[in-house]
Amino acid sequence: MRSTALPVFRTWLPLWVALQLSAIGWTQALPQGYFRSPLDGDIALSATFAEFRANHFHGGLDMRTGGVTGKAVRAAADGYVSRISISPWGGGKILYITHPNGFTSVYMHLDGYAGDVGQWVLREQYRQQSYALFVDVPEGLLPVKKGQVVAYSGNTGGSGGPHLHFELRKAGLGWNPLHFGLPYRDGITPTLRGVRVYAADGSHTDVPAGGSISASGPYYIGIYATDAAEGSTPKNGVDHVEVIVDGEPFFSYSTRCVPLDSTRMVNALIDYPHYEATRQAYLLTRQLPGATGPWTYLSNPASMGYLSGSHRITVRVYDVAEHYAERTFSVASAASAPHLPSPKADLAVRYAEPYTAQAGGFSVELPAYTLYADDELLLAIEPLPDAIGEALTIHPKINNLPPHKWYTISTQYAPPAGVLPRQVVLVRQGKRPTAYTTTTEGDVYTARVRDFGQFAIGFDTVAPTVAQLNFTPKKPLNTKTLKIKISDNLSGIDSYNCYLNDEWVLAEYDGKTAMLVIDGSTKLQHGQNKLRAEVSDACGNSTTRIWTLFLP
Repeated sequence: MRSTALPVFRTWLPLWVALQLSAIGWTQALPQGYFRSPLDGDIALSATFAEFRANHFHGGLDMRTGGVTGKAVRAAADGYVSRISISPWGGGKILYITHPNGFTSVYMHLDGYAGDVGQWVLREQYRQQSYALFVDVPEGLLPVKKGQVVAYSGNTGGSGGPHLHFELRKAGLGWNPLHFGLPYRDGITPTLRGVRVYAADGSHTDVPAGGSISASGPYYIGIYATDAAEGSTPKNGVDHVEVIVDGEPFFSYSTRCVPLDSTRMVNALIDYPHYEATRQAYLLTRQLPGATGPWTYLSNPASMGYLSGSHRITVRVYDVAEHYAERTFSVASAASAPHLPSPKADLAVRYAEPYTAQAGGFSVELPAYTLYADDELLLAIEPLPDAIGEALTIHPKINNLPPHKWYTISTQYAPPAGVLPRQVVLVRQGKRPTAYTTTTEGDVYTARVRDFGQFAIGFDTVAPTVAQLNFTPKKPLNTKTLKIKISDNLSGIDSYNCYLNDEWVLAEYDGKTAMLVIDGSTKLQHGQNKLRAEVSDACGNSTTRIWTLFLP
């Protein structure tokens, strides 16, 4: 089904919402045709803008590259390289280009940089003696023209496979590149995979196609939908959603833009426990007061997205080409005003205020807006075996969502004999324990965390492991690309440096494969060579390995 008119969400915004959005540029006309696709050929996507992910909206388009690396990446418009960021994690090798119209285009997971850009990056890495970089480039130093090859697509950082992640940013917002007129073909209608009616306590009933259900008390709606397009993967995110109640607009969600500093609020917009278990993201009409932004709108903000009484409800989900799928159903419910859960006064945490608590030997400090609504906070202490100490469990009771902001946990602790203060870390318990950067002042250990769960003191007294992969010491080399495996048992790799014949040499670190890769084509000498690798973890434990290599 295809809509021939503007979707409802573009025409029914209340005046106070329209004024607020115009201040951040939501209502401005976006330049059509100004940007080109950064890849040659038809655009095929493995992920769309603002898709729901754990702890963030997807910030751009994941453009398919046929499962290979090395595709030419072209500047989306005239401009200049304004930033280079390289990390073993996250976006991997990233390029930022600032354009005269105020937008910045961003290219992630690159295999490498092209031409003058690549030469400048290599010089900067050797100048800083660091593979990882985060450098703001002076305006005019590296100008680029629209269509110029500036990089090559890759699979670096946290990428799950070869592709190009492409973003457009302006004024602290990430913008949907598909709204700028890129040549993207989408002739396939979205799929409305599920609709749910949720009670105020979070329990739900799945709505059958064309069916009617009953509800008791206030309720809200959940929508799970995906989109597909020619050449793209079949379960990408939709472009916008609307809910119509008794023929009148009630709720809408749009992917036009997302504030870059609010992306973690995605956890409060979806049925997070269900998403965590199944990766099926049900968008909720229910609004939490600490999770507002330009992605969702309510015709009656006072309702907080809840409904009461009996209603005829239509849900529509759209793609960027305005194709839509819909479902209409009835909910029969006794009329009652929404009654939302409220915390008990003795344990209440006001989401808009800072909060400090003490439990056992732990203290917890939450800055304002760590939670998305007023809540109760569970703080429980459990003794641990082997005289390690005790564990703290912390999580909100009503809306058990991950925290929006970093908060601090502190505890007084005396490490046992043989353990240095720098080897003490705060650890989140689980199948794969997570160690946090921990500071000490006297006998008080403090860490900033961004999770809820069970926390305890742990020790990292074990140095990283370092092992050669594709060469054998003292035997003739059959490759000039040297690979070294590095890993750590708890606190994680903090620094890594390699030296070839006592000179620092660039070692590219890929976090997901735990591998250092050295291009020795211009550094290896015929005959005997010495390779030294020095690797340290976040607790100061270090390992040095030295190999003698022979190049015929």
